[in-house]
Amino acid sequence: MDFRTVVGNQYFGVRATGLLVKDEKLFLVRAPEGNYYTLGGSIQLGETTKEAVQREMREELGIDVEVGPLAFIVENQFSLQERSYHQIEFLYLVTPLSDPVTYLEEGDSIRQCEWIAFTDLKNLDLNPAFLKTELATWKGQLQHFTNRES
Repeated sequence: MDFRTVVGNQYFGVRATGLLVKDEKLFLVRAPEGNYYTLGGSIQLGETTKEAVQREMREELGIDVEVGPLAFIVENQFSLQERSYHQIEFLYLVTPLSDPVTYLEEGDSIRQCEWIAFTDLKNLDLNPAFLKTELATWKGQLQHFTNRES
């Protein structure tokens, strides 16, 4: 059971994300609309955020990963498809132990996955947006961000 509460059209939850990093590149999913996003999902009851990252990488990419440091925490508030979301998100740096798939199947759509150089992130419509600048300059200390989109 996901650690998530739904009240009307408002979703509250805790999310764990794996930032797959290799050779100064970040592995991202490209949505059909052209925007990019990271891989992860809701933690399950009784699961740690680190365990959730490992599970999500297996479910979404079919690979095992080495979960590294917790790099970022973001309080994320946004709307999508007439729903309001308020998520607390834990973002870990992870190293893939094998090559990930190059696409994901989500519902009826197929989404391409790509390795994007840190220097090219600034040119993308990327969620979460702070990764465009903060990932390449991360100094090993946990950082906290608040993201509020109307």
